[in-house]
Amino acid sequence: MQKASSRAGLLSAAAALTLVAAGALGVRAEDAPPNYAGDLSEREALTGDWGGGRTKLLEQGVQFDASFTADTSFNPSGGIRRGEAYSGLLQLGLTLDMEKLVGWTGGEIYVGSYFIDGKGLTTGEIGNLLTISNIEATPAIRLGEVYLKQKLLDDHLEIKVGQLAADGDFATSDTAGLFVNSTFGWPGLNGTDLPSGGPAYPVPTPGAHALVKFNDAWSFQAGVYTGDPAGRDLKNKHNTDFPFSPGAFAIGELIYANAGEGGGLPGAYKIGAWYNSMDFADLRTGVNREGSYALYGVIDQTIWQSGGGGDLKDPSPAPAQSLSVFARAVFAPQANRNLIDYYFDAGFNAKGFTPGRPDDVFGIAAAYAHISKTAQRANRDVPGTPVRSSEFAFEASYQAAVAPWLKVQPFAQYIVRPGGGDPRPNDPTRRIKNATVLGVRTQVAF
Repeated sequence: MQKASSRAGLLSAAAALTLVAAGALGVRAEDAPPNYAGDLSEREALTGDWGGGRTKLLEQGVQFDASFTADTSFNPSGGIRRGEAYSGLLQLGLTLDMEKLVGWTGGEIYVGSYFIDGKGLTTGEIGNLLTISNIEATPAIRLGEVYLKQKLLDDHLEIKVGQLAADGDFATSDTAGLFVNSTFGWPGLNGTDLPSGGPAYPVPTPGAHALVKFNDAWSFQAGVYTGDPAGRDLKNKHNTDFPFSPGAFAIGELIYANAGEGGGLPGAYKIGAWYNSMDFADLRTGVNREGSYALYGVIDQTIWQSGGGGDLKDPSPAPAQSLSVFARAVFAPQANRNLIDYYFDAGFNAKGFTPGRPDDVFGIAAAYAHISKTAQRANRDVPGTPVRSSEFAFEASYQAAVAPWLKVQPFAQYIVRPGGGDPRPNDPTRRIKNATVLGVRTQVAF
């Protein structure tokens, strides 16, 4: 109890200090400025416009963002054992538009932080590879992304340098972003095969990122990061070690995107590849193998939409409705050094179909992670233990937009062969049971 109280106190104190500092300065500007005005049913932030001060700061080039996400979940059946869990994430960010502040054309500075608390179901109760919640992490106060961004050549070139996370830029799908399971963000193959999960939440790492926009449809991006975000000591608890070794992680992606203008339906298509230069232990012999790579593709497409505008007979706009789908695939051909050698996911979102609730979204998604042949052979080397094959994760989610600043999202997941078919801790001759997970996510923008 003493440790829990101390940790909660530390989190509260640090959050308060950051809120004061960021509130005096501001955070992360998006393409369209947020609406802070209006009552609780209209504004995009719970705390509003601070008497007009927040909008004035934004006009001067200073934006403060704060959001809190909480996941409460339990598994009524299956897994290692039944249990319940809570994960909480407070994110703070400060964005400085250097052009507005000091006349530095195309310049931006961003500083972010994570305040992580609670404990998820994945490790102790389920034992799965595809983490139940994308905010699950060891409780800690962590420095988030910190970078300098510069736009050049009439915004056709964008460069970021600093402490970066690749999961927000690469292999992303807006449609998949609805779901709670972490695999629908940073694909599960990446999070499992890369050292410390790769440069992704909650461990951004020193790196550089460049985005080239050839025209309105075609673009290319590439990034180089530290090979292992945890560094040589495998700790980096607060993300303040800034490791530049060992190794390097490089990733590139070609993108075709249709914004949906001119009567077309919005969509994005991406192909990419990554390479990590570190040594990887052979899954069967333990011998070091140099480097690892993977190839991937993403399809994210709205396939139907209707409404959103009025006509001459009825000028009042009809509620917008849309149906979007996504599919992603990742292949890591070197099976002797990658636990997951290929991965697929797919799903759909339906928005605006609930009467009277135009902003609510419902979706179903599934993910498949295949255990490599080398890992399976290693299992066969131990008589009497299960041979792992693959793990499936299914999720159904309904996100209710209670207010622009508040979203409540009940979800259900079903995990087939947790760990790919790992043995039960209390009976190593049998696999962990398939698991059912029920939960609710709450998101608040301050």
